[in-house]
Amino acid sequence: MESTARDPLYSCRNCRNPLALGNDLAKSGQAYMFLHAMNIVLGPKQEKKLITGLFSIAEIYCSKCGEELGWKYVQAYDLKNSASVPPLYSCRNCLNPLALGDDLVSTKFKAKSGQAYMFHHAMNVVLGPKYDKHLLTGLHTIADIYCSKCGNELGWKYVQTYDLKQRYKEGKFVLEKLKMIQQY
Repeated sequence: MESTARDPLYSCRNCRNPLALGNDLAKSGQAYMFLHAMNIVLGPKQEKKLITGLFSIAEIYCSKCGEELGWKYVQAYDLKNSASVPPLYSCRNCLNPLALGDDLVSTKFKAKSGQAYMFHHAMNVVLGPKYDKHLLTGLHTIADIYCSKCGNELGWKYVQTYDLKQRYKEGKFVLEKLKMIQQY
């Protein structure tokens, strides 16, 4: 990585692709640490023991030439308290991230393929049209949800419930367990 003398811009040494602004430089030394970066591609998350502790990191590559540049800190583990990081739920077919472990509401739902999980929020999904369906807990208006990357049907979103006891489900997402994987 190099910086141009006139502009505070850090670029890929290999292809000169701009990567970070000088005012985003948080720390320098043998390696640079930036608050923000651009024109990068993240590799898969992995656990790595560093001098300062155990971290979940993702390697960083230049989006133009593919040069490995370093890594991004994703999560720090608290080894003193043995705290674990909640999982990320991803599409089993294409590994597209779908939901955060922090958004998990329940693991006690049933779907066509078996067990399903309910989440407060889902990401990288496409909603199908709304329709009424009789489920185990009564009549609901739902919309099927699909992976935005591969189009795989993943579950459904509760749009409306007709039973007051079921209102907590409205706006939540149900993802079939067999159609996703947990990543840590």
